[in-house]
Amino acid sequence: MANTLASKLGNQFRYCEDEEHKKSYVIPSRDEIVKTVSLVHYAPDLFMPTHVHSVGQFSTLISGQALETNINAEINNTLGIAEFKPMAYKHSNRIGPNGALFLSINLNTEHEAFVSEYGKLGWQLTDKSATKNVWNSLSKLLLTADPSCNLDLEEIVFDLLSGSLTDQHTIKQAPNWLLLAEQALNETDMNIQQIAEDIGVHRVHLSRVFQSHFSLSISEYRQRIALQKSIAAMLNDDESISLAGAGASFSDQSHLTRVMKKQLGVTPKTLKLGFNSTLR
Repeated sequence: MANTLASKLGNQFRYCEDEEHKKSYVIPSRDEIVKTVSLVHYAPDLFMPTHVHSVGQFSTLISGQALETNINAEINNTLGIAEFKPMAYKHSNRIGPNGALFLSINLNTEHEAFVSEYGKLGWQLTDKSATKNVWNSLSKLLLTADPSCNLDLEEIVFDLLSGSLTDQHTIKQAPNWLLLAEQALNETDMNIQQIAEDIGVHRVHLSRVFQSHFSLSISEYRQRIALQKSIAAMLNDDESISLAGAGASFSDQSHLTRVMKKQLGVTPKTLKLGFNSTLR
């Protein structure tokens, strides 16, 4: 089996140093602490060289797969976990084979109110209980620009910061065999038994550890992969919703719509129209 995502180098990835291989939907904020809220889709197999954040940022992987490398660690971005990156944070990113959809909130962490409440925060992760409603709260604002959607963005940020925080030195890293299993799910049609035999663990152990680490069963994860394939086809290749669904093995457009609505809280039509909006 091929090595993990982290081992892919050079021309296997397209370099993303500008806007060519990503689509962004950005809403400027009038709040004093929140600068912008954005939804960004990165095309499959991109490598973003080391870059420095000029503002503080919360980012959450909504769909897809991405690996982040900073001076201390390699971190597999986990679906639904909010990551706080302080201003001047330096890192690189590798996007997985099916692309990645990120929700980001850019912050003025130098603002007096922020500093007085939280001081100089370093890199942190928040648990899922602190982030589970953020996407649902912001998707209407981002994708429809509905003027009736009157959200207190600063309150959302403070809710995230009041959640359980974890620094990168205490993150439980996935064992290498689990990353190999994840890669096989993303890049092959192997079934669970075949993957377990290939990496040398029992399928029951694989299923149990996978669920514990990713908070998804393997079947749910496969459905996430299919969903991300359809999103990449719609946003990067500009395919119709029906073709994007068929290419990702959904039985029909209604099936894709049901799955996306259940997992992301939005329909394919809303997502596609949002990114194609002239408000971008």
